[in-house]
Order: sequence, then structure tokens, then C-alpha cells
Amino acid sequence: YAMNRAGSLKELQTSVHTLQGIPWVNTLAADDQGQSLYMNLSVVPNVSAAKLAKCSDPRAGLQMIMLDGAHSACAWDIDPRAAQPGIFPADQLPQLQRTDYVQHSNDSAWMANPKAPLSGFSPVISQDNIGLGPRARFALQRLQTLEQQPITVTDLQDMVMDNEVYLAGQVMPDLLTFCAKHLGTDAAALQPLCTSLKNWDQRANLDSGVGLLHFINLVQHLQQIPDAWRVAFDTAHPLTTPSGLAIDRAPVAKALRAAMLASSAEVSKLGQTRWGDIQVSGQTPIHGGPQELGIYNAMQTVPRADGKREVVSGTSYLQIVSFDDKGPNAVGVLAFSESSNPASAYSKDQTQAFSEKKLRPLPFTEAQIKADPHYQIHRVKE
Repeated sequence: YAMNRAGSLKELQTSVHTLQGIPWVNTLAADDQGQSLYMNLSVVPNVSAAKLAKCSDPRAGLQMIMLDGAHSACAWDIDPRAAQPGIFPADQLPQLQRTDYVQHSNDSAWMANPKAPLSGFSPVISQDNIGLGPRARFALQRLQTLEQQPITVTDLQDMVMDNEVYLAGQVMPDLLTFCAKHLGTDAAALQPLCTSLKNWDQRANLDSGVGLLHFINLVQHLQQIPDAWRVAFDTAHPLTTPSGLAIDRAPVAKALRAAMLASSAEVSKLGQTRWGDIQVSGQTPIHGGPQELGIYNAMQTVPRADGKREVVSGTSYLQIVSFDDKGPNAVGVLAFSESSNPASAYSKDQTQAFSEKKLRPLPFTEAQIKADPHYQIHRVKE
């Protein structure tokens, strides 16, 4: 309620600072003055890097952190500035205000904007100098190409809806080189796969070819192979590394060949030629794909008995807001529709709109709301 009542970025930031009521998500906001704000002001256990090193087993990594409960010195620290005992106070959490842009793509706070890296936080808050996820690299690459001019509604919609597969740009040249020079005795068996890869538009649109499915299969297999990257991650170049596929290394080449043969066998059984015939929500074709490929329009799927992939999570609510002299203008869509009742007219309508990449205007003023031909008032009495 406090966030919704805020009339400026400062009031928004103050409300989150004071209440610290956000359990786990990041918060980004922009105003009509061209200011953008990033905040990772969620509830985080107050465990410093020094305490983490002293009280946890480093062999367990950071995915599931366990502290030594036999020693009181390993208890969460208490800071009186925090909204409740045992969490970090808001002023010790990552936040950044800029006039160009801020972004967050399900990664650490480190590269919310590369011109002002957010570093030095406890690892339970945010990690720096580690490889970025491919979605974050895609977002930063796209934003850097746009930052010399005002970012438009179309630019932002295209970031999601043009469904560029970021990793394709990193490894497809090496995959096609392998196809051209290293198929050997498997040439006849692998030529259809290589043709599909060559003809694929390197996107995850409904009409994208099965080269995308082959690419998904190959990358998922190669991500399990040590040293598969031709250029390893370099902390000095976090936006461009790792990159390339080390097809000149025998273990990588062997794994790639095995993955290609397996993918060829799998895809030949499907008999489908379009991505929209494979990835669906019920019977509705859905664009987008795995976030591990750097597809900003991320989709998580499970296999169905008919060979299709059923979307179970991913892009949900899309909203793009711009400002003019009359106030905010917004368009949006709810990808999973509103009603869980299959008999309802609203169980699939917005899913179909999302499939067709159609965002609709969202009314803001009272006049705009009342202008809706379906506008009704229902008064509820206690």
C-alpha cells in the first residue's frame, strides 16, 4: 500500500527502506523525470562475509547455506536499524539510481548498470566478479545498443517479444564450422540437423524452425562438459565472456557429436517443423524458450506424452509504461490469463493475445476506466 501511494522515486525508496516488507524480489522503478531506480531491498539474513567464512562449510557452496548452530557466535547479527532483528538494514543492501538505465535479469545486483558496479556485499546478498547469466548479458548488450537515444516502448517490447536467442550468437559459428568440417563418418546421419541449424533464424518465435530444438538439446548437453567454452570467463570482460565453443578440444568434440546424434534421433520422431507446434500452453502455441539460452522471454516447460512441451512457468505479466504531459500510458498482457475455470471466457483470452504478441492499453485515469464499455459497479455491503 505504501509503495502504491508513493508519488516519487524518493517516496517509493523510503517506503521500502522503512518497512523492509519485500520477501525476495528485486524492485525497479522509473519516473516521468527520466530517473530510474534499482533496489535489492529484500529480507536477507544478517550474515557477513566474515561470519559466512567462519561458520559455514565452503564445500556446500552458496545454493544452500547452513551455519554452525553449535556456537552462538554464528547466529544472525542484530542491527537496530533493521526493521526486525536478524536481517540486514536497508542501507546495507544494493540500490542504484541512474539517468540512463538500470536492469535486473534474475542475476546478482553486480551489473544493474556496468557503469556503476554494485560490489562488496555479503555473498548472501549479492555476488560480484562471477559469470553473468545469459539473460543478463543479453539485456545489457541490447541496452548498450540503445543508450545513445531515448529508449522507446517498441524497444522494450522487442527486448522480450523478438525472442532473440543470445547464446546462438556466441556458439553458432563454431557449431556450423563443426558441421562443415568435422562430421566425418556421421555426415549422412547429421546432415539434416546441420541443415536445420543453418536455416534457423536464431530466435524462439512461433515460426522458428526445429533448429531451435536441436540447439536447446546441444546446449543442455554441452553445459555439463568442463571447459566447453573456447574463451573462459574473464572478470575484466564480464559482458562478453565466456564465449565460443571449444570444438578443437577432443572431449568437447566427442560430447558434441554424441549430443547431435541423440538430438537427431529425438527430433525425427516428433515430425514437427515449427517451434509453435512444439511449445504450447494447452493448445495455444507459445513463443519464448529456456532462460539458459539467454532468451529474455523465458519459458519453463515439461514434456507431454504427445511430444510437445507444456509451459508451466515463465513470462507472466508484461507491462510497459511511458509518460506524456497527461500522465502515464501503459500497455500490458497477462500471459496465463485470469481464470482457472476452463469454461470461463477469460481462461485463455490473454494467453492467445500473448501468443499473438498483442498488448492492450491499460486504463489509468477515472475517465479512461469508466469509458470501458464493460464498466460496472458492484456495491458490497457488510
